[in-house]
Amino acid sequence: MTTHRIKTVITIFSLFASVALFAQGPGKRGGRGRDRPEKSAKPNATTIMSKLDSNSDNKIDRDEAAKDSKGKISKNFDEIDADANNTISLEELKASLENRPMKKISAEKLIKKLDDDKNGTLNELEVAAKKNSLLVNHFKKIDTNSNGEIDQTELDAFLSRGNDNKKTKRKNRR
Repeated sequence: MTTHRIKTVITIFSLFASVALFAQGPGKRGGRGRDRPEKSAKPNATTIMSKLDSNSDNKIDRDEAAKDSKGKISKNFDEIDADANNTISLEELKASLENRPMKKISAEKLIKKLDDDKNGTLNELEVAAKKNSLLVNHFKKIDTNSNGEIDQTELDAFLSRGNDNKKTKRKNRR
């Protein structure tokens, strides 16, 4: 009879242990299978890009940024958009999430990108047509010789003062 009681106790104990283990579900923290990330976990740039990039061009424009449920991308759009081309690339988004400085675009590359008439300088029409807000907002300041064209030397000088430009930009928004 003693053997029978031991078998019964072991069976009941096993049953309770099994129920207790399965009730917690998968994951470290238990809770019926819900494996949620910690609240302090940083969002993934790729995930954010895929959620906000509604037209699948691998960039987030201002309209798409406005759909951010937390509003942080829209609110900080100009700071995240390091090359001031009115779109946020995956690289810019990653840099902003990691709080690291973004590589600055060179004056030469910027002129090649925006210079429609291929004369090596930028006029206000070219800058406005490409919707480059940084250059549009500071065109007269950049055009130090007041000839209506921004050349590489003027743009280099302006971009080298990058931190001053960001401070001015922030002050103007307030």
